[in-house]
Amino acid sequence: MGHDHTAYFQQLLERVNSALTVQFREVQLNGEETKLNDCHRNVDRWVNNHPEAKAVRGWLFWPPNGAGQYTLMAHSVVDENGQLIDITPLDANTPRGGLVFLKHIGTEEDFSIMKTSCSQVLYPPFTYDEWHDSQLPALEGEMPP
Repeated sequence: MGHDHTAYFQQLLERVNSALTVQFREVQLNGEETKLNDCHRNVDRWVNNHPEAKAVRGWLFWPPNGAGQYTLMAHSVVDENGQLIDITPLDANTPRGGLVFLKHIGTEEDFSIMKTSCSQVLYPPFTYDEWHDSQLPALEGEMPP
């Protein structure tokens, strides 16, 4: 997989109707609560301590904004006997309502690269021209007559 992930995110968007709502479950790891916003490590630690569980990599999707763009965030959940659970608490500014999860299609290595370079993505992205054009009415409104 190259560094331009446009095709990958387009394929994700095409599968958004198969995304799942994953229930949050409060758990403890070695007597401690899982760490806020640290899903990949939380899941890896859980799987290391629960061999029957599997890590599932993928993306959280927020509903589209007014421009039809989705916010996607790299995320990891746990598969326990075919049921996906989210063991990572999110900060108070990240409500779970409306969030859905879509599994990563590809290798663990690909996901590892993407979770760093594309940890949060707005898709489809704005082009410079689209952004520029969206700014013109505001700029024109500020110009003196």
